[in-house]
Amino acid sequence: MRILTTGLAMAWLLTQQAQAGLLAVPKDYKPDRSWPVVVATQDNPKPEIMKNTPFFLLHCGGMGVETSTKIETELTKMAGRYNIDPFRVYATSFSRGGQEILLQTADHPHWFAAIAPVDHDLRNEPGMTHVTGIRTPVLQLHGTHDAFRVSGKNLFERMKKSGVPITWADYPGGHSPRPIWDATPKVWMTFFAKYALDPYPKTVEHLATHKRYGRAYWVDATVTRDAGGLKARFKVSVDKPNLITVQTSEDVAALDLYLCDKLVDMTKPVKVVEGEKTLYAGPAAAKVTVKIREGKPYSKKVKPALWERMAAEGKKAGFVYKPIDLPAAVAALPGTMPPLTAAPAEEKAKPKAKKAAAQATAEPAQ
Repeated sequence: MRILTTGLAMAWLLTQQAQAGLLAVPKDYKPDRSWPVVVATQDNPKPEIMKNTPFFLLHCGGMGVETSTKIETELTKMAGRYNIDPFRVYATSFSRGGQEILLQTADHPHWFAAIAPVDHDLRNEPGMTHVTGIRTPVLQLHGTHDAFRVSGKNLFERMKKSGVPITWADYPGGHSPRPIWDATPKVWMTFFAKYALDPYPKTVEHLATHKRYGRAYWVDATVTRDAGGLKARFKVSVDKPNLITVQTSEDVAALDLYLCDKLVDMTKPVKVVEGEKTLYAGPAAAKVTVKIREGKPYSKKVKPALWERMAAEGKKAGFVYKPIDLPAAVAALPGTMPPLTAAPAEEKAKPKAKKAAAQATAEPAQ
């Protein structure tokens, strides 16, 4: 495993900061259609490659809250500038970034339509248990000579056994995403093209490890405490017409249910039950709050789901939602992308700057 010098590590970090935000716009982009986005958190597919595909490329580096804040902010901002499809946001990232994408997906189940972590090194608790609750489609990619291939396979088997819709795929190479990202991106883009986000699944299962992670699709939990080790679990299902059943752990104080015609008949009463206990019986409303346990719940900032905020920004900007035919656009891509063109002549005249840039884009230490 390569160890970076302090100077090289700093150069890489500065490069990652400079790359934050929108990196690539599809060359065929037209605002009369809604286009998909790929989010990356560490390293990223080359913008020169991505502009020749139907996907926008967005870089949101960092870890934890820093990354989630960037993802929300940047996607919302993009939706006000470009006609973005809020139901076709995907994510791929490399190594530590692949781990971050898995954790972000576990914390925010309704953000991505599908994800493709590459050579990730997630192999320690509690993260391993946390990601087994993912129900977003996952394409797990590993180089045939990747140093984390064995631990990756172990996690794959564990996630599959837990019900994660996960697929394994190999590609020739070691601990580097470049072969699969830059040479054969059609592999993971074809996987992405099969999925669009369903914001109203009839069953929602989620584990919130912090009060800020209580939202999952159309259900938002308020927790009983704000401390380390929070495990606020809930399962909410529309089992029969206008009958909603819930199961919750002790850390769940209340649930906000955001209802619509895709879930229930909004012209008829709704009943919400947990076991033999009726939590709510009354009119169907856009928001129904059910109290689960006594005590003062911890307050939180309530806001619309990410896809709703993106849709609102697009509508405000005058965009009409009309998704491109993503499966057809991906099918038209070559199996192997052309190699990147040589650097422009003016860049060749700056050998020192070119050498510094090459060092800055070296792979980070793991």
